[in-house]
Amino acid sequence: MTPAHAWAVRDGSLRLTAAPSPTDTEATTLIHVRYSGICGSDIAKLCPSWRGPVPRPWFPGHEIVGTVARTVDWVCVDPLIGCRSCPACTDGHVHLCHGLQRVGWDLPGGFAEAVRVPSSSVVRLPALADPAHGVLADAMAVALHGVRCGLPTRPGRLGVIGTGAIAVCTAVCAVQAGWEVHLAARSAERRDRLHQALGDVPVAVHQGTLPPCEAVVDAASGQDDAPLRQAVSCVRDGGTVVVQNAYAPQVTLSLPLRDVFRRSITVRGSYSYCRAKGRDDFRDGLTLLTYGGSWADSLTKDRYPLLDLPRALADLRGTDRHRPLKALLTVDS
Repeated sequence: MTPAHAWAVRDGSLRLTAAPSPTDTEATTLIHVRYSGICGSDIAKLCPSWRGPVPRPWFPGHEIVGTVARTVDWVCVDPLIGCRSCPACTDGHVHLCHGLQRVGWDLPGGFAEAVRVPSSSVVRLPALADPAHGVLADAMAVALHGVRCGLPTRPGRLGVIGTGAIAVCTAVCAVQAGWEVHLAARSAERRDRLHQALGDVPVAVHQGTLPPCEAVVDAASGQDDAPLRQAVSCVRDGGTVVVQNAYAPQVTLSLPLRDVFRRSITVRGSYSYCRAKGRDDFRDGLTLLTYGGSWADSLTKDRYPLLDLPRALADLRGTDRHRPLKALLTVDS
């Protein structure tokens, strides 16, 4: 049998290679990958300018949809694997587990024809308008976690800064939770793309600035702290700023902290997602995707064959006029 192909980073170079072949056990499941989403975190870490650590070797890809080799059932993969014994895991805060392992980082990921993952991470795909929508489960989980755990319980006007999948998913989740949502895009081209992508979701899309908001979500954290500074400038006194996921390792905070504290602004991190309080952000996010919508179609329409990962990355780093909102790698069955 010809070994499956997979993209790997070795010695700082991205190359196509044979997928790793971990031992076949009852605790693991072999997935034939059909779709693999390219996350914003993948784009940053696959960039030559990335200065943070990466596994050696690294087999990326944590947004995985495929079929189980033995049953042909459609599934997706929850990439978070906690130790199950520490206080964080016991409380359902698996994302805070110090022994956390992640598919596509600590374990081989889905930029591959096939991948073997822990069976506990395999989640049956519900009836979706398009099975490719399943790659959005991770972004929806991040968004849902931020709305549930980071925002005030009383909805008001919410600003969202960002133009990627997490920003769009946050807007969708917040609208369903009763927030009046305003989304900030950095350019007219991106504003128009987002307005079209959101379709009938009642979100106001702005270029650059936001109106004063009770809370602001920074869904654009990346290579400098400009999004966080914008969030603090837009939030009302006594309001809340939620930062989803993490900035690049070298980014430092340049905010005047006296102003933040004087205005009684709450700044909260909302890293990844959890399974606390009887809820499961990943599975709940997947359920939300069953409602579909033009926004899910827009986020999954740009698809590239697995072998075209370098072209997909080049497009994702291109100008706003032509850059996809998100890109998927596809593998023929």
